Amino acid sequence: MASLKRMTPSIIRPLLILASVIIILSAMRASASLVNPILLALVITLLCNPIYSWLQKRGMPSWVALLLMVIGVLSGAAILTTVIGVSLSRLTAQIASYQAMLTEQEATLRAWLAGYGIVASDLQFFGLINSVNLTRILGVVLAAVGNVLGNSLLVLVLVIFFLTELPSFQQRLRDNLGEDNPLFQRLQRFGGGVVSYFSIRTYINLIVALGSLIAMVFLEVPFAALWAVIIFVLSYIPYIGIPIALVPTVLLTLAEHGVWRAVIVIIVISLINLGMENLVAPSLIGRRLSLSPAVVFVSFFFWTWLLGPPGTFLSMPITVLLTLVLDNYEETRWLARLMGSSTIEGLRTRSAAVTPETSVGDDRPLTDSGS
Repeated sequence: MASLKRMTPSIIRPLLILASVIIILSAMRASASLVNPILLALVITLLCNPIYSWLQKRGMPSWVALLLMVIGVLSGAAILTTVIGVSLSRLTAQIASYQAMLTEQEATLRAWLAGYGIVASDLQFFGLINSVNLTRILGVVLAAVGNVLGNSLLVLVLVIFFLTELPSFQQRLRDNLGEDNPLFQRLQRFGGGVVSYFSIRTYINLIVALGSLIAMVFLEVPFAALWAVIIFVLSYIPYIGIPIALVPTVLLTLAEHGVWRAVIVIIVISLINLGMENLVAPSLIGRRLSLSPAVVFVSFFFWTWLLGPPGTFLSMPITVLLTLVLDNYEETRWLARLMGSSTIEGLRTRSAAVTPETSVGDDRPLTDSGS
């Protein structure tokens, strides 16, 4: 009986934790329309905070730094909205002609294969082409863009408030908890790790998008600027983002220029992405936050199911933050290592060197001091 009493708490505790997680996730799914703008604003704030802090350290008044940040965010949003809006408007007007051209390219390819004695109907590739409906694909894209733009004003307002509040919030934490408090030090590590990781990812994605844009312009890919923006955004999702971004790009290239040009587009953009991911990214990030492909796939589909389309873009920030949180507690460190394809021990080494003066928005890269 005594042994049973000792076992009961050990069973109840994980059950209570599991029940709490289920309740929290259910609440997030039910209130996704409210949660999504807040999460997006938090991610953008973390990415903007290093620039905001840098401007303040250069002696710029807080209100001037905030004003410049707001102007920068508004300008970036205006440019992106213009590029996406104009491109989608033109694409909507021409979608029927592209569908017809895709059908013509299919007939041409069938005839070419028939000359070599190959029956096109036996190839699964043509079944995929026949199932392609560009109008339906465009409708999905328009719905996703409309969903994002619909919340953009709310997200922008939240970002402004978060940026304004963040410095005083950090100071209040420091004053109330103390610089030696374990919770305060963990918050420093969380913030510094997330900001560093996604700052570097933004840099890598920008190079991939610009390289892809130059290649697509050279190869005369229709609506190259639109696809470059999509490549930039979806590159935040490892393993999955680039293949998804290539689908509409390749379909329109196939329709207008034929199969060989489409194959070249696939090869060139894939090489640009692989070069950045395998040569540049490891030297900047190392492999400390290298999540396994299985974790990336599961988190992508899980957060998309839980939060809707915004979950597509929030899946990696949430997963990386969760990995950092798990790795900073001895009891859950093993789970963090299971989530990664390699150890993230180096992140704790780097984070342990964070000084009390370093803000939660520390923007130094995730590299060892000796690297």
